[in-house]
Amino acid sequence: MKAKTGLLVFCGIATLLTAGGLLYYTPTLDLYRWLELALLLIMLVFFQFRGVGVSSYIKLSLSVSVYLASIFVYGTGEAIWLAVLSNIIYGLLAKIQPVKIYLNLLQRSLTSLIVGAAFSELHGQAQALALPSSLGPMFISLVLYTFVNLSLVSVLSMFVRPDLHPRNAEVFKAQIWVNSMLYGYTGIVYAVFISNWQLAGLLIFGVLMIGVSELMHFSLQMVAEQQRRIKAEQELILDSKTKVYNYRFLSDWLDQKSTMQVTMLFIDIDDFWAFNDLFGHEYGDLALYTVAQTIAKSIREDDQVIRFGGDEFVVILPNTPRSRGVLIAKRIQARLAELSDTGLARPLTVSIGIASYPEDAGDRMELLRRADMAMYRAKSMGKNQCCSWAEGAC
Repeated sequence: MKAKTGLLVFCGIATLLTAGGLLYYTPTLDLYRWLELALLLIMLVFFQFRGVGVSSYIKLSLSVSVYLASIFVYGTGEAIWLAVLSNIIYGLLAKIQPVKIYLNLLQRSLTSLIVGAAFSELHGQAQALALPSSLGPMFISLVLYTFVNLSLVSVLSMFVRPDLHPRNAEVFKAQIWVNSMLYGYTGIVYAVFISNWQLAGLLIFGVLMIGVSELMHFSLQMVAEQQRRIKAEQELILDSKTKVYNYRFLSDWLDQKSTMQVTMLFIDIDDFWAFNDLFGHEYGDLALYTVAQTIAKSIREDDQVIRFGGDEFVVILPNTPRSRGVLIAKRIQARLAELSDTGLARPLTVSIGIASYPEDAGDRMELLRRADMAMYRAKSMGKNQCCSWAEGAC
């Protein structure tokens, strides 16, 4: 309820300011350059379709460049009308909900109003750009545009999506500011082109911006496709219950040839049947997940945890001697013993077998077998033990 009230108050104030700006600046519109303004409107709509998502709710595009160029060259009123019309046209073409069209319209038009008024105070009349004296006001307006635009996005998202409120600090991340400033800097260059060469400058640099936008869009599509492929491949080798690697990953690893030193831990949950039989499969799944995540937090980033099957796990420790593997095995058991609030009805313990290549095995398959045999030896010694292939009890 608070968020809805806040949104209504904000929209009411923003609507009054925008309407006031339109009433004040509309009589000053320079309509004899209508063709240039129409071309800028088309570019704004086009660039909005080529927006780049830089966070969960912030999307940047070269439309920032067009808004700034319109403020610097044509005036505040022209920029506000371009914001209103472009967002309506884009929203209708993209089939966006009317409420979102309205919010986007308010964000862009209010930003144009604030920045346009500030630029007029700093620089004076638009259409009178002169280098280098105009650069200072343009750069100040660029910084102001970035701040106002990102702040309005943050405020609106806080009202519309309260669950995103903790992420509002993303607006002040350096990466987002740098990207927005770079887009805006393009607007300064664009304004200089238009100011010096009018329609020709608008068309020449506009075509260049469209080409850059298309290259960016194409590269982002490639990155997105690559990320989807990587995600799909990861899903094939990840165990759904424990979120660690599955047997398919281990099978691929066993087929690879390597002379690298590696230590393997074969881990079995003690009396796992009790979790399923006495407390239900929900507890069994929780036990599997808890053990898997505890193992993952006990090893290095380059090590791999694999669910071998059932209640058994394999840990691959590259470039690790047996002595180090023993310490890691004990660390895993100690961390499981320290768990207090797991939601489980009984403590978790594991038996661990340890074997190393090339000391204990001639190849990876033999390494797996010997780590497995060492684990059964640990079981026979009373469970919650670790045992290496070569040295007996740890």
